Amino acid sequence: MVPIGPRAATIAPVVTVELERIEALELLGMTLAHLIDAEARVEVSPRVPLLKAIRDKLAGALRGET
Repeated sequence: MVPIGPRAATIAPVVTVELERIEALELLGMTLAHLIDAEARVEVSPRVPLLKAIRDKLAGALRGET
């Protein structure tokens, strides 16, 4: 696999966690609920980009991407 574009900047600390599929689905559901709530309130807070990053990582992992 060849990366496209520049590498994403990371802010320490970076945590790696292994989850069972059901745990990942539950976490994805909670993340989506918080995002939907933030969108409904038109919230632009520091937590929104973090929630989107978590959502994308979980969705990719559940699809089998790394």
